[in-house]
Amino acid sequence: MLSFLRRNLCFASTETKTKAYVTMVRSNFEYCASIWNPYSVKHKHQLERIQRRAARFALNRYHNTSSVSSMLEELGWESLESRRTKLQLTNLYKIHHNLLDIPASKYLVPSTSFTRSKHSLKYDKKYSPSSDHFKNSFFVSIINPWNSLPAVVAEAPSLALFKRELANQPF
Repeated sequence: MLSFLRRNLCFASTETKTKAYVTMVRSNFEYCASIWNPYSVKHKHQLERIQRRAARFALNRYHNTSSVSSMLEELGWESLESRRTKLQLTNLYKIHHNLLDIPASKYLVPSTSFTRSKHSLKYDKKYSPSSDHFKNSFFVSIINPWNSLPAVVAEAPSLALFKRELANQPF
């Protein structure tokens, strides 16, 4: 799809190229990304490589001495991995507040430890992971990022406020 855009939008503005990438390429990566998230480094790098190529395309800078990291920063694009983590955290917030028809008590165990924590909505891992596939499944892999959220984010009273506060968090 990115090659299609490169062929057909070669003389378009950066804004048009960015909108085309976000609409036609990145949306495909993020479909079901709140549940499906690659865990192998190889697959994560493959996805990020496509976004890096898209940044070169959007800014029309193909020279090998051009810094793609600075291009991504100039465009204001965060990493795809960070975006997937935020989508997963949003899903967990929805599950916790019964905004999705998934029973939280079946999959999540509230933390019973009395340590100084960042917020009161911490969870413990329900099962000890016995395989990589299970260890990297949604309910097991999202517990640590959720528990590390600041209280102002995790204890947000509404989904809109949660998303706004989460947008400011680095991952």
